Amino acid sequence: QFMNQVMRDQRVASQVAAERASDPSLSIQAAQAKVAAKGDTAASWRPFQLAFILMQLGALTDPTSPLRSADHLACVELLFFPTGGGKTEAYLGLAAYTFAIRRRQGVVESTEGPLDGRDGVAVLMRYTLRLLTAQQFQRATALMCAAELARRSDENTWGSEPFRIGLWVGTDVSPKRFEEADEQLIRANEYGAHRLTVLQIQRCPWCGTPITPAQVRADATLRRVFVYCGDELSQCPFAKGGTVLEGLPVLTVDEEIYRLTPAFVIATVDKFARLAREGEAAALFGYVGRRCARHGYVHPDYGGCNITTAHPATNGQPAATTYPVGRLRPPDLIIQDELHLITGALGTSVGLFEVAVETLASWQRPDGKPVRPSIVASTATVRNAHEQVRGLYGRRVEIFPPQVLDVADTFFSEEIPVSQKNPGRRYVGVSAQGVRLASAEIRVSEVLLSAGQLLFDRCHSDADPYMTLVGYFNATRELAGMARYLADDVQTRVRRPRKDSGFPPRPGAAFGMLHTGELTSRIASSEIGKTLDRLGLEFDPAYDTNAALQARIADQKDGKKVATRNEAPFDVILATSMLQVGVDVQRLGLMLVVGQPKNTAEYIQASSRVGRDATKPGLVVTLGNWARPRDLAHFEQFRHYHETFYAQVEALSVTPYSPTALDRGIDGLLVSAARVIQAHLIDGLSPERNAWRIKHQHKAVELITERLKKRIAAAAQDDDAAKRASDLLINRLDRWADRTKHAAEMGKTLVYERTGEGDRHLPLIISPENAKASIGGSTQAPFVVANSMREVQPEINVLVSPIPERLFARAPEGAPAWNLPAGTED
Repeated sequence: QFMNQVMRDQRVASQVAAERASDPSLSIQAAQAKVAAKGDTAASWRPFQLAFILMQLGALTDPTSPLRSADHLACVELLFFPTGGGKTEAYLGLAAYTFAIRRRQGVVESTEGPLDGRDGVAVLMRYTLRLLTAQQFQRATALMCAAELARRSDENTWGSEPFRIGLWVGTDVSPKRFEEADEQLIRANEYGAHRLTVLQIQRCPWCGTPITPAQVRADATLRRVFVYCGDELSQCPFAKGGTVLEGLPVLTVDEEIYRLTPAFVIATVDKFARLAREGEAAALFGYVGRRCARHGYVHPDYGGCNITTAHPATNGQPAATTYPVGRLRPPDLIIQDELHLITGALGTSVGLFEVAVETLASWQRPDGKPVRPSIVASTATVRNAHEQVRGLYGRRVEIFPPQVLDVADTFFSEEIPVSQKNPGRRYVGVSAQGVRLASAEIRVSEVLLSAGQLLFDRCHSDADPYMTLVGYFNATRELAGMARYLADDVQTRVRRPRKDSGFPPRPGAAFGMLHTGELTSRIASSEIGKTLDRLGLEFDPAYDTNAALQARIADQKDGKKVATRNEAPFDVILATSMLQVGVDVQRLGLMLVVGQPKNTAEYIQASSRVGRDATKPGLVVTLGNWARPRDLAHFEQFRHYHETFYAQVEALSVTPYSPTALDRGIDGLLVSAARVIQAHLIDGLSPERNAWRIKHQHKAVELITERLKKRIAAAAQDDDAAKRASDLLINRLDRWADRTKHAAEMGKTLVYERTGEGDRHLPLIISPENAKASIGGSTQAPFVVANSMREVQPEINVLVSPIPERLFARAPEGAPAWNLPAGTED
């Protein structure tokens, strides 16, 4: 009942927000009435979503379910469904059920004492790309708003702890400490365009009202950042003066996530590499020991709260003390969206670190039965999933919907022939033989933009999907070239088309440049959210047609007031591989793919960003480079290739237990597990300056390594790899103990990394970029731990002197003595 209620509210709220994003003039009541007019179709389950959820309820209700916790039966549930089919709603429904069942079950017993399920992280959702994380964060926040309102209406059933959602990503995307967020807010209020990463949502997910820095408040006493809806009339419950005093239930500062343990955490897979360096992150897995009545769960490393004394009353806040607490129940559900992106070097690193994640999220019943988290993955393009899942999670895989004889009809999905009623998506291949690719890009872009304007003049809003051209490129270098062409050649051509072309001029380009956006890795994360929000703006027939332009010109001549608008929709959006997942903008219908993407999965995912609305067909134009044999081969087999799309998807490879992967990742694996599992102990290994306590906790860490070995053996299914990992763990544990002994002999204390305070401390770990080439010196930290799972080798900085004489100041030893004959002048 709770799941159905909050999912219904989430779907309605998301559509209200979408309506107000596409038409800013709509009031909240008008948007709600527009959604209500859709009837039951506004919020209803699809059969495959219900079936998938029902299949998982047993495992989520009974933590000891064999499908979740048994060594030989535990599986990863893989939701394999086409893009735009509704996978997100399926696993958000599972998340809502997980919130409810944990609150109802309350405190559960384990071999290590009671675990409180009324608080703590219930669901971990992980992505690989920050764009995907930002887009899904908006949708998941609407779910948490619905859950929080449901909790407030019945606190006796759902408890007093608020439902919150946390965004746990890199420091370039969101702040790490409260001071960073506070400084950002001060600068944003002084200089309006300042980058504000603490604000990750551009609109209220509940009502669609825009949110500006003015709606973000930093409270230094609570060390909290509050985000409110921008509704000035307080009609939204999450606005200032609304019924929810905290505002929107979002946490985007790392330290807040550690202290307040939100029920739902959305993270990038890279962030888990920080477990070895941030002892406070242990709270995400329920390993807490003390709680401050003002600040939440506090770790000894946390400097924002003095955990030895009480806080006096100040700024309207009552006096507060810290007190010991029991452990929280670890996450019950782990969601991995877009599984096909976990491959290659990144997949190898993730697969090895997954050993630590599952170990930290597991516990035992008093009767000895193990409890492991449920794992759900989803993708629309995958091949060889059994081997990939075994390498990543050490479990078998169950694919849903199940594979059947006729792929065109699985009962839950059916291929519908393209017709006028069901237009689908059309792919058109273009190969301009003998013409430079740049010239072909200019001509094709010109035709697509001008043809879109022609349709818009004739059909008005029905042609809106073809007014925004999405350009997809394989490399940023190619995209940058196209950006220059758009600002020059293309803009000139669409503004003044040839008379014999039959195309009208593009009004949007009449008074300046084309409105162009970009979705690439070089764009700041704070700008990506704004770009996605603006991408939802539709073209207005009363403003963007040539007839409307002529009417405005006539009014201007007559001295009448001419209508203006605050923000124009995008004419062109340029993107690289970042676009292929997570962009769900229903109005997009036109794409130009320049060059054949590197693999078929990327091509399917990227081209599926257009034509997502079943009533508005999508058009994908693939412009191949005739000088590239691969592009030409795909063009020659264009029809067959597209008719057998999913059969062409390449198999994925992950090798987390190869010798090189183990050598590179085993240090971080051991340190992360030890610091998290001992976080609730007063004299444990978790605090930054307690690395030396390995001499007292050696036996306890040996038990941790046994758990890690067991998990590796289950996933590797290779005796040699399992033995290699076991030997490495034993070796690293011995080196840790030796390092402690060496530090004591030098009169120093072993810490993890932050030495500071002169020469009193000796570090245990070091990042690859700081590691010396020759390892073995007395000051060289023995454990090399990467800051990110994408760091596959150290980076080398090349410094070039600006003084020409120094570039060749010294000839290498043994260099030949060149005697070149002097040239003769003509």
